[in-house]
Amino acid sequence: MNERRFPLHQTVLDLQAKGENALNDWFPIGDSVSTIRICLEDPRHNALAAALIVLDTQLALEDGGTERVDQRLLGDGGVDVEGREGAPPAVELRIPRMPLGAHSAMAAAKSDRAYSAAARLSLNGDAAVMLVGIAPYPIRARQIESVVRGRTLNDRIIDLAAQTARSEAQPYGVGDLTDGVAVNQIEDAVRRLFRRLRDRLQDAQPHASRHSARRR
Repeated sequence: MNERRFPLHQTVLDLQAKGENALNDWFPIGDSVSTIRICLEDPRHNALAAALIVLDTQLALEDGGTERVDQRLLGDGGVDVEGREGAPPAVELRIPRMPLGAHSAMAAAKSDRAYSAAARLSLNGDAAVMLVGIAPYPIRARQIESVVRGRTLNDRIIDLAAQTARSEAQPYGVGDLTDGVAVNQIEDAVRRLFRRLRDRLQDAQPHASRHSARRR
């Protein structure tokens, strides 16, 4: 099976699994053992929604259809799993296995866990980045994705991604001088995120080299 399936009544601890770094990283940030359904509906757990979004997670619906988690984000920050406004309710999470060469991670700002960021990067240049804490719901960081897509995560690129987070936050009301603390926090979260991803990519390289040597 190319995906993992979780009924929404299961606890969020069931989402932990070896190799699924984004979800494992979420738990020190979210610090919850509630059911998946409760956490997705609660804006205080937006970090979980962000982690699921970068993994291209689908919600299986009661009528047999599917919908992406980000398509069910509500204005107040929760994820609609009850089927409000006439939509069919969700019954299950479906998390696809990451392809070979893809890595994911999540990190919170050191001094305020309300601000966090999640990302998935692939060897083919695919990138997905989400920011939490700058709006009532997780935000897709398209500018940061453009910075890191297809690039080696060296200090220069990580610094550029962190600086880009500041301008990424501006449309959501935290980029002005009245909320410089929030901008600093999201910059710190993004910097810590890509340092973590860099470490994971570097750790994976020796394994890839050994496999290549065997094929030769």
